[in-house]
Amino acid sequence: MRLLVIGAAGFIGSNFVRYAAGQGVDVVALSRSRRLADFGGTFSQWALGRPLPASALEGVTCAIHLVHDFNGEEGARLTFNQTLACVAELRALGVKRQLFFSSYSAGEHATSLYGRTKFAIERALAGAADIVIVRPGLVLGDGGVYGRIRKWAHKFPAVPLPDGGYFDVPVIAIERLSQETLTLAMAVGKADHVNLFEPQLVSLRQLVLSAAAEVQRRPLIIPVPSALLLFGLRVAAFLRIPLPVNADNLVGLLANQAAQHVSTLSGRP
Repeated sequence: MRLLVIGAAGFIGSNFVRYAAGQGVDVVALSRSRRLADFGGTFSQWALGRPLPASALEGVTCAIHLVHDFNGEEGARLTFNQTLACVAELRALGVKRQLFFSSYSAGEHATSLYGRTKFAIERALAGAADIVIVRPGLVLGDGGVYGRIRKWAHKFPAVPLPDGGYFDVPVIAIERLSQETLTLAMAVGKADHVNLFEPQLVSLRQLVLSAAAEVQRRPLIIPVPSALLLFGLRVAAFLRIPLPVNADNLVGLLANQAAQHVSTLSGRP
């Protein structure tokens, strides 16, 4: 088989393409970055809004859509339109299987821009026999939101958490996510959607303390009312103050408490 990974330079994508290539799979990685470290497969520079490079599409049997533009409403529209355009282009070329990476935040409960955008794409792709919707939880590893939390906990002695951090969070380690993704890419047959996160959710408080323990820290947790913290995150964004999370992350966390997704990994090691 030959895998096409669209948006391969992010945390999930870069780990996955290295894992898949290490398993002997022929991988084509597309990214707006100029290079992809420690990746021995085929790489092409590409960005949303551009045509897919013809040289990268030959012989592709499965495509994995990971790309997302985080530039506010404009980025959301670009992500929606271009993801559907890429899906249609690949389908026209005869690609028989495509995995769209959505989010636990996607669903009727979604209020964050990220969750609403992912859910809109899910609905546009719903029912297609060649599409698998993949909803991962928060990914644990040296990158992404978890990696930023760990760096913050290493740097500062105290961490403010909304209402003390007693909110449920779905999680999955990057290693397991890479393994499960490759299994899905190589599978045959229809699968409407899969929810890739551990059956047992953890609290945000547990998550932060675990991340801190990995760097030999035990920060003081400062409970902050969610509304006040949301205001502070919006002010920080306006002032361009870098933080490990943003207002949309918090909006998504709060909305996710009403999510009805059930882990597909239940009962599996």
